[in-house]
Amino acid sequence: MAGVYVHVPFCQRKCRYCDFYSVTNARQRGGFVQALLVEIQQRKYELEEQSVETIYLGGGTPSMLNSDQISTIILAIKEAFEVEDHAEITVECNPGDLSNVDIQEIIQAGVNRISIGAQSFDPEVLSFLSRRHDAEETREMYNDFRRAGIKNISLDLMYGIPGTTVETVAQDLAEIIALKPEHISAYHLIYEEGTPLWNDLKSGQIKEVEEEVSLAMSHLVHSMLTRHGYEHYEISNYALPGFRSRHNSNYWAGVPYLGFGPSAHSYVHPWRSWNPADLDLYCRQLLHGAHFLDRSYEKITDQLAYEEYILTRLRTSEGIDMEEIRMRFGTKCYEHTRDVLSQHLSSDHMVKKGTHYSLTVSGIDLSDGIIASFF
Repeated sequence: MAGVYVHVPFCQRKCRYCDFYSVTNARQRGGFVQALLVEIQQRKYELEEQSVETIYLGGGTPSMLNSDQISTIILAIKEAFEVEDHAEITVECNPGDLSNVDIQEIIQAGVNRISIGAQSFDPEVLSFLSRRHDAEETREMYNDFRRAGIKNISLDLMYGIPGTTVETVAQDLAEIIALKPEHISAYHLIYEEGTPLWNDLKSGQIKEVEEEVSLAMSHLVHSMLTRHGYEHYEISNYALPGFRSRHNSNYWAGVPYLGFGPSAHSYVHPWRSWNPADLDLYCRQLLHGAHFLDRSYEKITDQLAYEEYILTRLRTSEGIDMEEIRMRFGTKCYEHTRDVLSQHLSSDHMVKKGTHYSLTVSGIDLSDGIIASFF
């Protein structure tokens, strides 16, 4: 099994916290789609005989494309690869963008999961984050997809915003829970170096939420969502039973995937590769001359593979499997992992379930340090 990710690099404007590659020149959309079709055809050999079980259009803002363009991309992937009949096909959407999208057309192309970038329902928070929608547009988009027959919707929530309180997060959670999405991605705000928000923090214009408040927010997210039936299956992700993101779960499980579009990453063991984060270069190389995209590569060593296994698996509720470590990485890594685990088990930051070891709620609070301790 394998996955396909498409990076759609268009935004009407950049959110001040985001460091993903994007451009605001919407006139390049047509050229981008044409270049993308060339890349998909060029690279279809990379999965050999593996079938595709997930397709994910992210960005950027995929809903800035029109429905014809979205459908064309999905159909091109289906023509190039063996896509499973019940593949999970997700499109990220920004509230307020439905004027571009004929919902029935993209459903006919195979879209069966929608991820909506709500982030918050509080007008002051949305303004602080430079989001260009309001709470009502989120509700309208959600209800439009529901009426159209989409039965798998994910909503994004961001917390830890300067100037907010635990009560702010509680109100946002109440709004999301009332909508009853199948999946919720709840992210604590991260200050990515080079973003406007990072610059504001370093210049003293804003201050981070205090650590004690930040932890209280995280605990509230966990308690409210699990109380309403959501599984906390990954540090930042919650789902009703049967609705975990298959695409993201495959990332954490080390399943191969191909990334198309500028800045997109790919992984087919033992190689990781990534496309240039430059839309002009991307289109120029694929649409003119040799139609060849200059990509970067990194070979994944055994040590790096072990570290990535620990990093990704400890983010999940299943955690690491000691028998898998023994089989994949050998006795030395097994013994090292066992020794580190013994330290954390004694402090109640990890729990043992058969051959699996995972973080407890208190362990999630210290996840960065715990994961680093294995390296």
